[in-house]
Amino acid sequence: MSVVVVGVGSNLGAREAAIRGAGALLDARDGIEVREVSTIYETEPLGPPQPRYLNAAFRVETTLQPPELLSVLLRTERRLGRRRASSKRWGPRSIDLDLLWDQRGPHDSPALCVPHPELENRGFALAPLLDVAPELGEVFGPSLLRLGGRPTAWGREAIVRTNPSAGGIEINVEADSLADACALCVGQTTSPGRPWSTRHIEIEPSAEQFACALRDLFRTGFSVHEATVSHCSKSQWAVEFQGVNMGISVDTHVRFRTTLGAEREFSAQLSLALTPR
Repeated sequence: MSVVVVGVGSNLGAREAAIRGAGALLDARDGIEVREVSTIYETEPLGPPQPRYLNAAFRVETTLQPPELLSVLLRTERRLGRRRASSKRWGPRSIDLDLLWDQRGPHDSPALCVPHPELENRGFALAPLLDVAPELGEVFGPSLLRLGGRPTAWGREAIVRTNPSAGGIEINVEADSLADACALCVGQTTSPGRPWSTRHIEIEPSAEQFACALRDLFRTGFSVHEATVSHCSKSQWAVEFQGVNMGISVDTHVRFRTTLGAEREFSAQLSLALTPR
């Protein structure tokens, strides 16, 4: 197993849920173990005017060679709603995964350069990298100081509380956005099997419509592991549900309740009870 550092960023949709979902999907892959997640930082975007980013990094142990790992990162982006063909250079994106550093040394090919060629000019990548790989302080620490030091840490990390209930589970989440609160509720449920596939659904932007979509998926036999909201507008959410088709239709009691949070802006409660048909 070799140690690599993967940078992750998001500035569209449910940003925090996308970062957590990316870590969960990578960790579920054969040959990849996510060992540590950095502090999440909020940073100003490069390029054209767009929303602020959340940035973090994963310390990963892997048996995959860099080109193989790059392929996994690109597939994970697609599963979380990233469409690179339509993405502008330095434009907004629901998720961005970059191979920043590899313990095995540099890699240079037409498709991939490691370390990332712009790493020493990007504080939003250097700070999380040094969080999870402090042994690189002598190499990259001076570059971070030259850039002005660490960016602002994300001070509104979601609060998640999970309680087993009779015949099911109850999850309470307080988050920065309604989309994050809904998506992070789903990320706490436990289901058998690996997240082999993705369901892309467009819904009206409400907890009620989110709950209906979740209920309908379980009834088709699709067991949901993770959820992200890759794009948000006043009229529509683009939701990606990751999971596995179990082939067993399930009658599902799904209840979402949303209120103002005590410690974060939004609070969501998901009550989930599953009964095989």
